[in-house]
Amino acid sequence: MGAGRGTAGPGRVAVVGGGMAGIAAVKALLQAGVEVFGVERAEELGGLWRPAPDTAAYEGLRLNTSKPRTEFSDHPMPAEWPDYPTRAQLLAYARDYAERFDVPRHFRTGTELVAARRTEDGWRLELTGPDGAYEETVAHLVVANGHNHTPRLPEPPYPGTFEGTTSHAHSYREPSAFAGRRVLVVGTGNSAMDIATELAGQADEVLISARRGVWVLPKTLFGRPTDQWNGALAAVLPWRLRQRLSQTMLWLAARGAEDPALPPSPEGVLQDHPTLSDTVPALVRAGKIGVRAGIERFEGRRVRFTDGREDEVDHVLWCTGYRATVPFLDPALVPDPARLPLYRHVFPLDDDALSFVGLMQSTGSALPVVEAQSRLLAACLTGRLRRPSRDRMLASVTAELHAARERWGDRRPHMRIDVDRYLRQVARDLKGVRKATPLAGRRVLVTGAAGTFGRALGARFTELGARVVGLDLHADASAPVPVVACDLTDPESVTKGVEEAVRLLGGGVDVLVNNAGRGGPAPAELRPSAEVHAQLGLNLLGAWDVTGAALPHLERARGRVVFIASRMAVLPLPLAAAYGVSKRALAAYADTLRLETGTHVGVTTVYPSMVHSPIHDSTREAGLSLDGVSRPEPLEGVVSAVVAAVTARRAPRDVATTRRGRAEMALARHAPSLADRIVRRTVAARVAAGAFADAPLAEGLRRRHGREG
Repeated sequence: MGAGRGTAGPGRVAVVGGGMAGIAAVKALLQAGVEVFGVERAEELGGLWRPAPDTAAYEGLRLNTSKPRTEFSDHPMPAEWPDYPTRAQLLAYARDYAERFDVPRHFRTGTELVAARRTEDGWRLELTGPDGAYEETVAHLVVANGHNHTPRLPEPPYPGTFEGTTSHAHSYREPSAFAGRRVLVVGTGNSAMDIATELAGQADEVLISARRGVWVLPKTLFGRPTDQWNGALAAVLPWRLRQRLSQTMLWLAARGAEDPALPPSPEGVLQDHPTLSDTVPALVRAGKIGVRAGIERFEGRRVRFTDGREDEVDHVLWCTGYRATVPFLDPALVPDPARLPLYRHVFPLDDDALSFVGLMQSTGSALPVVEAQSRLLAACLTGRLRRPSRDRMLASVTAELHAARERWGDRRPHMRIDVDRYLRQVARDLKGVRKATPLAGRRVLVTGAAGTFGRALGARFTELGARVVGLDLHADASAPVPVVACDLTDPESVTKGVEEAVRLLGGGVDVLVNNAGRGGPAPAELRPSAEVHAQLGLNLLGAWDVTGAALPHLERARGRVVFIASRMAVLPLPLAAAYGVSKRALAAYADTLRLETGTHVGVTTVYPSMVHSPIHDSTREAGLSLDGVSRPEPLEGVVSAVVAAVTARRAPRDVATTRRGRAEMALARHAPSLADRIVRRTVAARVAAGAFADAPLAEGLRRRHGREG
């Protein structure tokens, strides 16, 4: 793919499906500035992880890929979660991700796409929503409806008649429904293993029918989640070598154990979607699950298997997968989605108004794949990346299909991808492509927005695509962002101000930057003056109050809080005690907030040195300027440090804004006595030079230095 020279508006885009693929697609398109809306038949987002009659989610369902190999790149899973999260945890994760990037507001839930008709300019959509049927036109249609909702049964059906009951894994919910029954589970995928494990504690007898062998991998290998070994190897080895090495590792791990509980596949590991289970092999060896060959025929309640064995069962539970379907598209356009040639598994060769996200079968988690596909789609729709010619796309699809058949045979070769290889390929496609604005669609609240720092932050955040609202003592129409009048030292004003800011931001906050601050002369040797109380009230308690008011929104969005402290929080300077004390207390508050909310909200403290701004005017007028003690730094560097903290994958804890700042912070923390001596010498030199000669508030400092000689 080639990088586009300009940005082309793609027109309005519709995304069908509110599962992981649809959420990722809408999020990427929003961040790229594309006008997009999503359509989801259910009343809520979450796709197949929702416990509902139209999904395959059962309460005991767990991921079969580990956290680092599953999570979206810009939304880490909580560290305290298990290696393989539960269904409920993944559903919560999906919804947190959607909320954080303001995705739900752009979805029409409870709305079904009945039909999509191709037009000369795009698509005419026939929709049915809460208010009835209606039509809509869009320029581009993204199909992200998943492929795990239409159960697939054996075709043709097995000979004979079965007089017991049957069901598909899609309708399985809990094992108690099979108590006292003899159950045959047909299939050897992850669902079959998980369901057989649950049934073993409830059913009278549990059998697994394996038409062909299967590699059942342990979830943990040599103390590490198994899929992480393959991920590490994928960075340096082709799949054939990975296969040999993986099989050797499995053999070493099982050395000395009994024979395999299930017959291994005649094909090597990595040549099918991995089946992981720590429980089934042990249950088979313990005689609690029986293993049978493929089914030959049914005779009443008896099942004859291909090896001649027969068993009587009460229920057959088909764990035989799903058919990919797109019922809203004309079959003449897409006869069989599972056999559709798609460039990068996203783009049809002959229709540039149609795309697919999630129509693939990966060797690992789907989440990193749909994230990569969504970014690729957004880059193409905005013109930042040009689609290759049809001939080049066809050549790529043909070569990929040949490689898939060589590795996986005729089992859905069009949909197969090696997750690690695919992610590297998309990363190469996007290399050099001008990135979408990193804060596109993010909702940012900045305090002190009418001041020097606040104006610069508001302008930069806006430039990066964020929606920004500010709080300041007075509304300021000249500021680069809307500013809500708010006295941060008045709790009632803070409540009203934050509520109004949230309203202007569309109902939420993703980022809060506590920037408002006040400086002024305040020697530590004197009793606290009104100025001291004012600085403590604004710099510490004001930031505390705003944060508390905004925190429910930040937690829902899995957002970020940035506190603008000061180098003086770790390296105090004389004659400005109120400022240094308030900023040190602010840093302590940030540390405590991180301990309480860090699982859901990223908390960062930024420590700038002195920046030329009106905040220092009162100190300078009092004859207490510290210009020769604290070295000024450019405003732009501080702004860049804040932006870097907000856009980092994980919120950094403490951020110095310059290299000198990092050295000063390290000195203050690890050699405080040395830092004190350096500051005292610098101040003594300033006193000797007459820097504070006309400052009444520095009388005590001058006297003591004079007495010392």
